[in-house]
Amino acid sequence: MKRLHIAIVGAGGVGGYLAAKLAQRDLADLKLFARGAHLEAIRKEGLEVEENGETFTVHPDTSAPESGEEFDVVFLCVKSYDFGSACESVREHIGKETLVIPLSNGVGHREEIARYLHEGIICDGCVYVISHVKSAGKIVKKGANFYLIFGAERITPKMRQLSEVLTQSGLKNKLSEDAAYDCWKKYLFIATFASLTSYRKKPMDQVFKEHEEEVHELLAEIKKVANALGVPISDKDVAKVIQQAQNLPPHSKTSMQLDFEAGKKTELESLSGYIVKEGEKAGVDTPLMRRIYGLLSVAEKIREF
Repeated sequence: MKRLHIAIVGAGGVGGYLAAKLAQRDLADLKLFARGAHLEAIRKEGLEVEENGETFTVHPDTSAPESGEEFDVVFLCVKSYDFGSACESVREHIGKETLVIPLSNGVGHREEIARYLHEGIICDGCVYVISHVKSAGKIVKKGANFYLIFGAERITPKMRQLSEVLTQSGLKNKLSEDAAYDCWKKYLFIATFASLTSYRKKPMDQVFKEHEEEVHELLAEIKKVANALGVPISDKDVAKVIQQAQNLPPHSKTSMQLDFEAGKKTELESLSGYIVKEGEKAGVDTPLMRRIYGLLSVAEKIREF
């Protein structure tokens, strides 16, 4: 069987870790898209990953794709507000059968990505992992958890091959015909904790211990909005988030919290604003999320001046 030609756009905590694990086993032809000092460090010293007290270094291909080069799989590992530029960087290298898999926080990405690409099979996708860029060329992953979910209404042989490559590379994954629902289940977790950690300025485990009532309240609000939109988020799904929260690695922060702390652009609109606005459209009140979104919106605007 032909080796998959995989592009990973974005070498942050998610894309960098995914690229490193794939490069480590070398079961596919890999191309990594990175920028700035991070890119230069990877080219000079390699991409280093610190995981469970151990480190390993790989040297992924970061060269520009050649004219006519076509990818079998493209992982979009960028923030949702960067979909436009990410798609632009690979548009000419996407064919009719190329799998395009977003691994960004949020929901409803397929429709947005379709605005930028004229070809390719756009999948739903999400990933559970706690990782970040420690410094240029260096990724830190916390905890043992990694779980990647992707798929579409029609499962293709290429999707099955990708799932097998991920598995053999030590990356737990699930190929699903209902990946959109799986993405919402992940969104239930990340929207809750991204909002509360940014609002309370505390890591996830501390937020859960000190503000568990707010965690339950926010989960209930997101569930109501999801149900109003026809997404079957259940009490069982909420209970799973609570179970996850009870086993969070100490001192772990969400990417949105880290972006607020660093003064960077954040995913506030997709992780907090989306629930408020969709709730208003559906006639569902979200008082806690509305308060959090309002205060964080002010904080973000003040920071711009």
